[in-house]
Amino acid sequence: MSANDGIFSPFDDDPGPLVRPFAVTRGRAGRDLHNLDLLTLVVTVQASADDLSWDREYGEILRMCHGRPQSIVEIAARLDLMVAAVKVLISDLINSGHVIFRSPPKHHRGPDLDVIQAVLEGVRKL
Repeated sequence: MSANDGIFSPFDDDPGPLVRPFAVTRGRAGRDLHNLDLLTLVVTVQASADDLSWDREYGEILRMCHGRPQSIVEIAARLDLMVAAVKVLISDLINSGHVIFRSPPKHHRGPDLDVIQAVLEGVRKL
């Protein structure tokens, strides 16, 4: 509700999920994302973004990752944004030195054939 006229307007409050993800990232997506994946953990190392003109989402990421690492997927869920948009925002914060990240190790081996065989045999016994 607007304080001036007492009439409710949906544009008076934060637009939230009405704003398309590409608007939050200013149209950027998919480049220079530091190999971030869903399970990459992010933690704030420089909590203050006062010296920069950050959007609301940046401040929220800094607050939620302060003192407790959060995964990319957790951040996306809490911000109600697409993972692709969150990766862009996190990349900006990494580049500015406000957060650090750690991605899970990449496994270069294929699936364990012994485990698959044991599961298959167990299913056959059912």
